Amino acid sequence: MPIDTEEILKGVNQKDLKAWEKLYASYYSTLCSYANGIVKDPDASQDIVQDILIRIWKSDRIFPDMKDLTWYLYRSTYNNALFHLRTQNSHQHILRQMDPEEMEMPEEQFAKTVQEELIRQLYVYIEDLPEERKKILLLSIEGHSGNEIADMLGISINTVKTQKSRGFKYLREKLKNSVLLFLL
Repeated sequence: MPIDTEEILKGVNQKDLKAWEKLYASYYSTLCSYANGIVKDPDASQDIVQDILIRIWKSDRIFPDMKDLTWYLYRSTYNNALFHLRTQNSHQHILRQMDPEEMEMPEEQFAKTVQEELIRQLYVYIEDLPEERKKILLLSIEGHSGNEIADMLGISINTVKTQKSRGFKYLREKLKNSVLLFLL
């Protein structure tokens, strides 16, 4: 039975389901074969063509004639196949750049990411502290003893201890909430 291209064109433009079935039957295999010639992956080729057909169905585009529709189908298949290849090449390039140990130990990588984020948040919360308390905690993190901090800032050791204690209490409370967010 010959294919009525005018009926298909009219139906595609009007989103008629029967015409779409005919369009699919007429073009799907050919477009998949065309895409597969480019990407060399039958599954990816089918995905590419299905995406194109869905995009046409969802669009408001009206095709003036069958030649324009056919050109659009093949051009879209070609462009999407090339995009697929570029995406695949980018993914493979990224994977080659990655340290093999990072790929083999995702738990350790996740733990390292969590640790880095907690340290970043620690410094954000330290910035919220009153100025003297902030100075004391930063000097403590740098490894200075309580006596050294007292001498550097010209304050008593008891003030250093009190401010450190208050600062650590505040940070523990803030970071406890941050750790819970990571675990959820």
